Amino acid sequence: MNPLPTALAPQELHRHLPAVIRELGTTAFWSALNDWLCRFIPVDSVSVIAYSENQPPVLLFAVLTERERDIFFARFMDGTYIASPSYRGVLENFPAGVYLWPELMPDDFRESDLYKSYYQASQIEDLAYVFCSPIPGLHIQLGLGRHHPNPPFSENDIANLYELETLVLELVNKHWRLNGEQVPPDSRSLSMHVTQRVKEVLNGFGENILTDRERDIARLIISGYSSQAAADKLNISPGTERVHRAKVYAKLNLRSNSELFSLFLSQLTALSE
Repeated sequence: MNPLPTALAPQELHRHLPAVIRELGTTAFWSALNDWLCRFIPVDSVSVIAYSENQPPVLLFAVLTERERDIFFARFMDGTYIASPSYRGVLENFPAGVYLWPELMPDDFRESDLYKSYYQASQIEDLAYVFCSPIPGLHIQLGLGRHHPNPPFSENDIANLYELETLVLELVNKHWRLNGEQVPPDSRSLSMHVTQRVKEVLNGFGENILTDRERDIARLIISGYSSQAAADKLNISPGTERVHRAKVYAKLNLRSNSELFSLFLSQLTALSE
């Protein structure tokens, strides 16, 4: 990670912006946007993933650390993305804007198998996202990562990201309107088989063991919902949600969200073998 300006300099912002504008509607747009954005926010990794209804996720662009790259394709893009904190933004149709890792991370996530096997193994210290929705039903997540030994994003980094939020959203929306169907030549799409496998494991989780409501709770926990968010989603009280959650743990012989994550991931892995 190269040392970069600690505050937005308007002259620098405007001087390099034409390079992004020139690539609007082309396959080089994401690379140009990344080069421009990273002049003002120090990062170690970048990923741009498009999620759309009934379609496999598409990795539009990525600059990953050497340590992260193999794990990213072997774990995250092979179906476990569904248990990532950022995927909750897709499930809950979050409005476009900047989202920080702590506000997306569900209860007990740092103890989960996914955190330990992917995020910790990739030495990810912090993540920040720009969620974009160029058209209804399409979610594009621009993820910015900081990795050990570099520190998490500073207050100044975060302030810069919020300052650039509107401009980034407008650029992405304009790009998609110009040529949203044209994907970069190095983009990678999950197969329908992977997507179907994820849905199969998630929809069948706890079958013949849990009640329908308990299975609803389990699926929401796996998908990153906090206790309060799950209660809101199901239109039940937080107390009722906690009762159902306790029954899920008891029936599956589990003690925490992290063990529930681990069980889901083990079933997903077993099905893919």
